[in-house]
Amino acid sequence: MDTLPEELLSIIYDYIPLHVKCLLSCENYNKYNNEHFENLNNTIYGNHLKLNRRFSFDTYVRRLIKNDMYYVFGFVLKNNMKQWRKIKKTRYKNFNYKSKLLFYSFYCIECKSNKCLQKIKDYI
Repeated sequence: MDTLPEELLSIIYDYIPLHVKCLLSCENYNKYNNEHFENLNNTIYGNHLKLNRRFSFDTYVRRLIKNDMYYVFGFVLKNNMKQWRKIKKTRYKNFNYKSKLLFYSFYCIECKSNKCLQKIKDYI
């Protein structure tokens, strides 16, 4: 990549899909996060790979928390805060939680994801 000319790099960059560009930098994530979420909605269930396993949005959020990807988690939290605050019982490892937000808070503690937990506290 260092030996390629700048003109060629800019041409290659134009062919990269927006949902992939989104993951390259913070500025790109701010620009293209909607395209990233659209791509997740289309492909998150594994149907595009002809898999029998189904992945849910909850699995995606738990993976973000487990890897302490607080920057992306902040966008997901902002988009889903109203839904997660509603009282809807969630069951995980034989415990019942009153809401998804409470469950994600405890999951942050379990996974030692302090930055994600701080994001939740900031939004509350």
